[in-house]
Amino acid sequence: MLEKNKYVPRVNQIDAISLNNDIARLIRDNLLENLQAISPVLFIKFQPELDLLIQSAIWFGSVGKRCSTFGQQLLVLAYDAEKLTVSRLVLHFALTVLPGYVKSWEERRLSRRVEWFSQAITWAENSALVLNILNYFRFLKTGRKPTLIDYFLGLDYISLRNNQRRDIGYKYLTRELLWGGFMEILGLVLPIINFRKLQRLLKSWTSGQQFSGKRRELDNRELLAPKMMVGTTCTYCGERPTLPHHMGCGHIYCYYCLSANVLTDASFCCTICGVACAKDGVQSV
Repeated sequence: MLEKNKYVPRVNQIDAISLNNDIARLIRDNLLENLQAISPVLFIKFQPELDLLIQSAIWFGSVGKRCSTFGQQLLVLAYDAEKLTVSRLVLHFALTVLPGYVKSWEERRLSRRVEWFSQAITWAENSALVLNILNYFRFLKTGRKPTLIDYFLGLDYISLRNNQRRDIGYKYLTRELLWGGFMEILGLVLPIINFRKLQRLLKSWTSGQQFSGKRRELDNRELLAPKMMVGTTCTYCGERPTLPHHMGCGHIYCYYCLSANVLTDASFCCTICGVACAKDGVQSV
């Protein structure tokens, strides 16, 4: 039998709240999405009631059945069952589930908005926000009752395990920090690197002598006029040329392939014959 311990670190209580909110949101969103796909008309007409039904099922499956939320169960925590009486369970359900339904009902069901009712809901939301902030500072000082509902109902968290030490993997933390810093550096450096020019320099370095020989040979003869054939492909990407263009030699490029290379690299030459771009610039075929 698990032994309960009334000491629960503050960080565990905050983690339990965050986990419970995330789990409840995932369940709710998934079910509502499936219901909307099954019957959009029914979903639009009864969305507040469907949302209330799902929220109620989540509450009864967690707090109502096991005296703990889903987030608390993942961290081996629970509410103190001795303090979680039937009346407090009813109030916990009313304060947790019903406010969202009342607000949704006021927005969707009333044919014309009642001014005093809307103002009352707004006042209640603002008051709850202020009280939540005050309760959070109180929680940081005392380490008990992290939410406003827990404070009003007098509910405390208990731990169902003996070891209360929170193990922190500093190796994982260091790895994440290093990886995050590396990604930030890549985000700053990559946009300023001219990859097209690096590619051209690499090609010219790997086939330097043959490339220079082709350039000298082409300089001594008249350049060929480009001819668009049925099987013509782009010299750069190897696909069917889109808006075929050339730069003074007989080799055809896509407009984007050619113009992008010329704009990013002033020394760009034809990848086959080595002819530089003409003074007239990129020309259409």
